Amino acid sequence: MKKITLLIAILGLFFVSCENEIATETTNLETLKRRRELKVKAPKLIKECNVVNVDRCNDPRQPNSNFWWPSSPNAWFEGYFSTTTDHNLTFSEYDNGTAHIFGSVIKGDCVVQIDAWLKDKKSWTDWSANGGSYKKEGCSGGVAEDLSFYVIDAERSSITATGGDCLGEGTFGLEQRPDPFDPNTPSFGVHVGPGGANFDSNVGAPGLSGWGWITSEAGERLWVMDFNFRFECPDSCDTAFAKGTDEDSTCFIEDGFSRWGWTIGPLSEGNYTFDVYAGAGQCDTDKGELVGLVNVDYTGGSATVTYSITNDDYTLDETHLYIGAEPYPLKDGVPTVAPGQYGHQNDLDGASNDSYTVGDLSGDIYVIAHGVVCKE
Repeated sequence: MKKITLLIAILGLFFVSCENEIATETTNLETLKRRRELKVKAPKLIKECNVVNVDRCNDPRQPNSNFWWPSSPNAWFEGYFSTTTDHNLTFSEYDNGTAHIFGSVIKGDCVVQIDAWLKDKKSWTDWSANGGSYKKEGCSGGVAEDLSFYVIDAERSSITATGGDCLGEGTFGLEQRPDPFDPNTPSFGVHVGPGGANFDSNVGAPGLSGWGWITSEAGERLWVMDFNFRFECPDSCDTAFAKGTDEDSTCFIEDGFSRWGWTIGPLSEGNYTFDVYAGAGQCDTDKGELVGLVNVDYTGGSATVTYSITNDDYTLDETHLYIGAEPYPLKDGVPTVAPGQYGHQNDLDGASNDSYTVGDLSGDIYVIAHGVVCKE
């Protein structure tokens, strides 16, 4: 009888052990599944860039800076914070339409730790369709159609200030500053892209401008604040344009536009090859780099345009092409040089070439061939 009782006890322990193992395996599998789901849902980092102080359009009354926290909205020449060797900011963008400004800046002995999240990334088309505006000011040469637009995520954003030179010490909230003419609408947003740092004289350089409120824990709006900075990314990308000879190409700036680039033409039917320059600000090819070629084969009322990257340090990320009877495309009847209005575009992923074929052409034509090239 004792042997039978012992056997039953051993079997009971065996089954309990098995159940525990099964439960443990089930828990592990469920945990692994949850981890995988979280991994899939986690946003992917697109780029992380170092923030650079802007030169405030070389105004001697305003120091190089990237963050503005004045005592009042009209105190134009105070409250400029900068990055230094010991204090720096990063700007990161993610594939879920968010971005992050993180790090510290300093003015006197006031150090501000910034943790600002941006959300709801939109193109200019979508932003303006919802009543959004573009705050064009300064000297950076930004064009609305080239920029992306965010708003500050008040639920995730904060700044922490320490030091006697601060207007206030402690941790504060950040929220989007509305249009002064419509206090319920964050109409200007935070714009990002080429020429985005409004008050920087490096025309067309990648940057950001945004306007917000610094708020108390209770949500009271205490002070205004601005972001205005350029950024430099390790895997840097730059805008590029095809250029013809001095006889058959015209710099945009010569025709009154604020950004650089060239319209090529008029071209009669024939086969042409043009150099492509990246980063040639003010149409100065000595400032830029020769990265490739564009071939235009125009015959029988049709043109095939082929981009070829010949510089091994670069790849092709985007192309925009305009072909027409006039030097520039029109938006609402007005000439524009914004690549988003060229009529033909491709998003690429590290390509070395791209091609378009455009028909229904006649007579002399003009070509604007734009690209975004990235260093390997």
